[in-house]
Amino acid sequence: MARPAPESRRRACNHRRSVLGFRPLPSPSTLDSLLRPLRLLLRQWLRLQPADSLVRQQDLVGLTGEVLLGCHRDQRGLVRLRVRDCWIDARAYGSDERPLLRGDRVLVLHHQDDHLWVTRLEAT
Repeated sequence: MARPAPESRRRACNHRRSVLGFRPLPSPSTLDSLLRPLRLLLRQWLRLQPADSLVRQQDLVGLTGEVLLGCHRDQRGLVRLRVRDCWIDARAYGSDERPLLRGDRVLVLHHQDDHLWVTRLEAT
């Protein structure tokens, strides 16, 4: 069997290297060696960051939020609160005589057994 001419071999090799004008990605081991310093720096930076994602019930007392699911007095509803740059949806009971409606602004008064007691914030 005859060997193809060196020029045709070169053309075939160039075709494999460049599909639509892009070069193929480096091998996984090459990528790993290139990205290792970046990974180490990122890991060190993350270790220095404070990581207290625990939200305690007493942290919620005094916060304001919005009613997602309305409720009457002593009935359970749902409120959305912003705690440490995160939104938290919590079960809540209304403590007012008037019902809480969706979209009302509320204030968290206290917590008891994983439930919050809220009151409507009056518009002034």
